[in-house]
This record gives sequence, structure tokens and C-alpha cells, in this order.
Amino acid sequence: MNEPRAYDAVFFDLDGTLLPIDTDAFMQAYTSSAAAFAHEQGLDGTAVMHALFAGVKAMASHDGRRTNRDVFWDAFCTQTGLEADAVESMFARYYAGPFNDIARLAAPDPAAARAVATLKERDYPVALATMPMFPLEAVHARLRWAGLDPADFAFVTDYACAHAVKPQTSYYEEVLERAGVEAKRALMVGNNTREDGAIARLGADLFFVTDHLIDPEDGVDATQCKHGTLAEFAAFCETLPRRA
Repeated sequence: MNEPRAYDAVFFDLDGTLLPIDTDAFMQAYTSSAAAFAHEQGLDGTAVMHALFAGVKAMASHDGRRTNRDVFWDAFCTQTGLEADAVESMFARYYAGPFNDIARLAAPDPAAARAVATLKERDYPVALATMPMFPLEAVHARLRWAGLDPADFAFVTDYACAHAVKPQTSYYEEVLERAGVEAKRALMVGNNTREDGAIARLGADLFFVTDHLIDPEDGVDATQCKHGTLAEFAAFCETLPRRA
């Protein structure tokens, strides 16, 4: 690794990075749980899941002129004929309740809280640059699963504030603008060499957490970047100089 240097901001991915969880297992549990909840509310759970996936597909491919939230609900409501506000309110209850049962699949690592605390103690602004396809309450819930306080982050990306998704560089441009920093002065900490590695195209530095590394063929070469376990990242944070 290169000699540690100061950064103007540190961005974190969530699933598989700060939150040790298998993404496939999480998605299977999430879709099953959300479908069951929809059914309990008198809706067709299968139809709701088909509409949810249509919304996800729309968020992944739209032109960036609208928020991911607006794009999602347009697609969802086109599929179901339901009213966005009513279903969104219904699912707010889901994210506050049954969604949290999925926390059983997570294995919180105290190194996450240690890393965030060390960075904040050294005056590094930290933000959560997670895939912005979930509402804010779902992101906050998963942060708590990781043993973290959402208030420790300057901001988190969710579907209501973002106009693009990973690995689009426009997503990271929006994150950098919101943080008020230049890419060359930022560090991205993630576990997906394609989705999280995309910010390197703008000039940001990278640290890949390898506990749940996802390394597709078109991803950045993790061996050529800073990398290590979450515990090793926490130790890396302790080598960083204090910000002036």
C-alpha cells in the first residue's frame, strides 16, 4: 500500500462492506419477506415483487433527469395500478418492522464502528455511498444492523436523493458534489470492484474490503488498490494523519 495520506472525505459502501452480509442471501430474504408483507396487506405479493423488480430495472437505466424514487414509483405503479403514496407509506411500516428480521443474516463486525469512530476522531468527513435503490429508512435500518449510528454520517444516499446508480460515474459525481470535495481528495471504501471501483474513473482513491469481495471481470483490479479485511481497514484508518 502507498503511504497513508489525508482525505477530504471518506465514502463507504454498505452491504458487504460496513455490513458483513451475503448479498444473494439478503436479496432472497428481502424479496420473500416483502412479498409476504404485501400479501398481509391485501395485495398480490407476487405482482408486487414483479413491480418492484420493474422499478429496480428502471432505476438502473434511466436518463438521470429525475430521482431514482420518481423513476421507481412510475414503473411500479404502471405495473400494478396502485397509488405510489399509499404503497410507499405501507412499505415504510415494513422497513420499520418485518424488514429488520433479515438482520439475522448479518454478522456485525466491531471493526466497522471502530473505523468510523477513528475517522471522525481525526476529523475526516464520512458519508455512506450505498447503492441508492432503497428508501432512507431501509438504509438507516441496515446501518443499525451493522452496529452503526446513521447520525455518524454526513449524509447517506437513498433513492429519493440520487439521480443515478452504481456504477454510473454520474452517481459518484453527485456524491462528490454533495460532499463538496474533489475526487482526487476522496477515498471510496467498498467491496464490489465494478460498482465501487467506478469512482476511480473520476480520480478517487480506493480501498476494497475483502471479507465479502465481489470481483466481476469488468471490475477494477483489487490487487492494484488498497485492500484488506474490514479489521485491516480499521487498522489502516489508525495510520491516517489527522486532518489539519
